Amino acid sequence: MEAILDLLQAVHLNMLEVMFASLLIFTVGYRYGQKKVRKLTEEIYGLQKHVLDLNAELLGEAADDMKTPVIEIKHESLKNAKLAK
Repeated sequence: MEAILDLLQAVHLNMLEVMFASLLIFTVGYRYGQKKVRKLTEEIYGLQKHVLDLNAELLGEAADDMKTPVIEIKHESLKNAKLAK
């Protein structure tokens, strides 16, 4: 601690000036961080909404009508396939 005080005295700064400058730098950094976090949070919420909309769209199409063809397996064709081997 004594070395730090000697260094400050050599640069001709007193503790009050250093505290004021550090508080100012901290405040500016804190405000910048808040702004960045708010922007990223809004982006995340937007992406979540987009994913939920896509899921609802996919589930809605699946529930309304089946566009995917369903392949029916007949037991007779399985018996014939086993005999052919």
